[in-house]
Amino acid sequence: MMQDQDLTNTQALIDRYYTEEKEKKAQALSHASLSLQLDANDLAMLSTIAKRFNKSRTDLAKDVLSHALIDLLTQLEPGERKLIARDADEMGSSLAREIAEENGLKDVDHKPNVWTTHERSIAKAEKKRAKELEEALKAKKQAQKSANVAENVQTNTETVIVETVIAEDSAQHEESSAESTDAQPDTDQESQSSAEETSFA
Repeated sequence: MMQDQDLTNTQALIDRYYTEEKEKKAQALSHASLSLQLDANDLAMLSTIAKRFNKSRTDLAKDVLSHALIDLLTQLEPGERKLIARDADEMGSSLAREIAEENGLKDVDHKPNVWTTHERSIAKAEKKRAKELEEALKAKKQAQKSANVAENVQTNTETVIVETVIAEDSAQHEESSAESTDAQPDTDQESQSSAEETSFA
């Protein structure tokens, strides 16, 4: 029983290997070749990273180029980016037909409108970022406005407090002056009474 299970697993593994081989052959037939001459430093870095992740230099170069092309498209101006994406999709379909003819195939596995789809995604992300930036600026202005209002309220409150204190001080000063004035005649009367007493004596 155990042997049958092992044989089944082994057969499944071999089947997978056959499938992968067919996929690689089909992929090779659907791709065009591109020869590059690289600077020694660039080739060294490509080789080192490929070795680190146990990949071939060719596979790594394909992945890097694929991602770099999306980055390049992102950096183009919106109007030009749309035109270039459309032109690239048209050329892609044309190249796919040429590759199929060269390899004696009816057609090859080719995804249409790839670059137009990327362009739409980039434009959507840019609009989202622009909206977020606009909302952030609005929030900042609103916060600044609220801070200014709070500062004005605090300044006005402090002014009212100072004016109230000054008014209270003035009132107390006037009250003290009035009391001093009222107290003065009593002293004069006392002095007069003393003088009268002395003269009678």
